[in-house]
Amino acid sequence: MLHKKSSRNNLMIKALAASVMTAAMVIPVATENVQAVPVTKTTFNDVPKSHWAYESIKHVAEKGLVTGYDDGTYKPSAQVTRAEFATFLSRVFDSEDRTTAKFTDVGSHWAIDAIQEGLAVGFIQASDFTNNKFEPNKPMTRGEMSRWLANGLASANPEYAKAIEEIANSSLTLIPIPEFYKGGVNKKDLPYIGVMLATGLLSGYEDFSFKPSGNTTRAEVATILIRFMDAMKKAPSDFTGLKELREVANTGTNILSITNFKQKLGGYKDVLGKPHTYLNKTGVATIEHAIFIDTTGSKEKGIYKDMFFNAKASQVSLNRNVYNIYYEYSFVPSKDVSFSSIGNGSDMHFASLMMVNKEKAQQFGITIPAHPNEKLFKEGKKYYYWAENAALNKPGKVISGYSDDKSDFHYEIPQ
Repeated sequence: MLHKKSSRNNLMIKALAASVMTAAMVIPVATENVQAVPVTKTTFNDVPKSHWAYESIKHVAEKGLVTGYDDGTYKPSAQVTRAEFATFLSRVFDSEDRTTAKFTDVGSHWAIDAIQEGLAVGFIQASDFTNNKFEPNKPMTRGEMSRWLANGLASANPEYAKAIEEIANSSLTLIPIPEFYKGGVNKKDLPYIGVMLATGLLSGYEDFSFKPSGNTTRAEVATILIRFMDAMKKAPSDFTGLKELREVANTGTNILSITNFKQKLGGYKDVLGKPHTYLNKTGVATIEHAIFIDTTGSKEKGIYKDMFFNAKASQVSLNRNVYNIYYEYSFVPSKDVSFSSIGNGSDMHFASLMMVNKEKAQQFGITIPAHPNEKLFKEGKKYYYWAENAALNKPGKVISGYSDDKSDFHYEIPQ
């Protein structure tokens, strides 16, 4: 009796399983932006071990952050959509909080829960979208991704939100990408891009451009997610580059973040934009920025190194225990004067006579003077330009200067 009952139950179970499988086979599948289905696979038939992102993809798949498709592929070269990235980040946060989405185009979308979690956590901001449309199947741009990731860090640690606010609200902010001066970036995205560069979550291309309108592949996202989870464990102060960006936004210089100099008395912030009249009466200058790069060793260091320092053309600067300084000046000449003659009789830090590398200037859109011997400065006209200076990394070394109203800056390396 028991044997017959068990057999009958087995037959019923098999029949039920067959009916479920049949039902599953007739479910329609969308042909556009097909959702990756949750599978337990951590390796994929289109991501061989030789693929550059193999280990990253395997790692995030093992954590359940990304999934493949029902044909066993991962599609590493496919562009990541807003819906997909919302899903990936929602799995990182794994929050139970939800905020009802007011978007009119996601009501029945497969990623609606992830989008609502993103709104609740804060990595998605409804104010970033227009006409109440989320456009879930639209590929993420690098600018958008920067916002989501930076906002994600801010939700994990309020100090990141403070950093974003400082960089966003300062007229002194300087982001080391060519688009900063050349254009091609939404200014509202700059603080988020800065956080990406400073934390290493996203980086520039070979020409140092950020390409905020560019897209990101599913392979690249695997690496980004690993970096993001690591960054969430750290404070903004753990990233020297982010300390530099914040110091520049607040004071116009990164001297305390990247060098051994300590502030004594006043700082650069106390003289920024204030006139300094040259003793030779050639004109009046101001300091607008003072950017330092650590060139004391065999390799240049600092978040601004690629913006100003040309390693190929400036090898003489390395291994000499010297910091390179890049000053942005404004200058109003009292007469027509050449670049090479304006500094005579002036405070050296208000009149650097070495030009920023021409190749870097062209690459990043940095304004520099023309040939030093040309009388390029016309009487009464206001000019802005960058020039190079240096300071020895030696105990007791002092960097100082003053403006006409006796405001001063004074930095010293402790004995």
